[in-house]
This record gives sequence, C-alpha cells and structure tokens, in this order.
Amino acid sequence: MDVSMMRPDAELYPEVAACGGDLMAALRVAAGRMGVRLVGLGEAYPPEGLSRHFVAALEAECGDARVELRPDRREIGVMLRLPLVGVAAVAAVWSLEVAIEVAQAWQAGMPLADMTARWEFLMVSPKALAHDQGRAAAYEWESVRRLPDRLVDPTLVEEAFRSPQLRSLFPMVSHGSLQFRRLTVSAPGSDVPSVFPLGEGRWRVICLWDQDIPVKTADTVEEAVRLVMEGLPEGCGSALEVIHDARRAMETKARGK
Repeated sequence: MDVSMMRPDAELYPEVAACGGDLMAALRVAAGRMGVRLVGLGEAYPPEGLSRHFVAALEAECGDARVELRPDRREIGVMLRLPLVGVAAVAAVWSLEVAIEVAQAWQAGMPLADMTARWEFLMVSPKALAHDQGRAAAYEWESVRRLPDRLVDPTLVEEAFRSPQLRSLFPMVSHGSLQFRRLTVSAPGSDVPSVFPLGEGRWRVICLWDQDIPVKTADTVEEAVRLVMEGLPEGCGSALEVIHDARRAMETKARGK
C-alpha cells in the first residue's frame, strides 16, 4: 500500500504533516500551545477502512470524544459519545484547537445544553440531551407512545402510562412486550415485572430477572398493569438517571480541581 494513503493530505492538514502525519502527535502539539494536557488520548479505528491515523479518541469517564480528519477536504469532525446511548453530538470544525476545546469540555462533564450555547455548530442528539438533562425516562415514554401498533399494543402503553409510578420508570419494548427498568440505561433483566402478549387480548406478566416469581396471566390491559403494580419490588421509586448523575458528578469533580 502507498504510504501516502496512510496519512492525511499534507496540503489540507499541514499541522498534521509537520508531525509526520500522526494525528495524535498533532493534537498533543496543539494542546501544548493551548497550555492544556490531553488525557486519555488514543487511536480510534474509523469506518470504511480508512487509515487509523485519520481518527483519534479522547476517553472520558462517561463516554468519549473522537476527532476525525476528512481525507478529501479540510474538515475536522468531532463526535461525542455516551455509553449505551450512542452519539451525543457531532460537529465539523476547522482547527484542531477548537476540536480540543470541545473534547475537553465533554471530558469535564459540561452539560450538553451549555456546550451547544457555547458552540452553536454542535448538532446534538435529542435522546442524548434528554439523558444528559435527567429526563431520559420521560423522553423514552414519548418515543414508546409513538411506536406503531405492530411493535406494541398502544392500549397497553397508555394504560401503563396512566400510572404515575410506572410512568416514572424507564420503558422498553421488545417483541411486543412492555418492560420497565429502574435504570435509564439498558441492563440485562429487570426486577420489575414485564407484560408480554399472549394473543386474543390476553397478557402474560413475568419477572425476567427472578424466574422464581410465578408467571401470571391477565385478560385485559387493566388487569395486566395492576399485576405489574402489585409485583413492584419494595422501595421501587423513579428510574435512576444514570447518565445525568454520572456526568454531573464529573462536572463537580472538575470544578473542584
């Protein structure tokens, strides 16, 4: 393979060419000029078979930031990610310094809303924003209530949504079932009962996490929801907003330094 194909175009990215075509080295040099230290910088493997030198990643306690160079034009892409949620925000910038500023703010736990106020070019995922603001459960309920009938029975969804206690949990839909979580990020199993369709208007209420709990059946959605309520574990409250709590803890930690 031509070695030149494994490095960004020197005319488009002279600052990277000055570092031997190494994006990570160029980021460190730029950070040095800014008087900052990059933490958790490493290589990231880009899609479509491009050279790994085109993409670098900065790890964070809650997600990571990726910096990618477009090979065909001067454009530095920035992607911010949340674990188990996915892409939180993307942007196209012109300088490595701006990319570093955005990535460092993300690492420090700066709220997404504050980041978009500071850098208007950031395109933020509504789902990620909801997680970051501590309203992931409410956002997911909005999404579930808009699902087509072929994915979940809307009468079941609306009956569950009418219950303040179930409405405060994180809903999930799978194979026609309506499930509930006490965490706002996906986790295997749940100690909250789930409702599965049995056909002909009947329902099965089962606790996926504890198979020792007997499976119950219901003839109506009202009865199914009642059985879920009766099977709620002791002390079951609102779903824990995992991403929001973790990132606010990061922000507090960063301010204390």
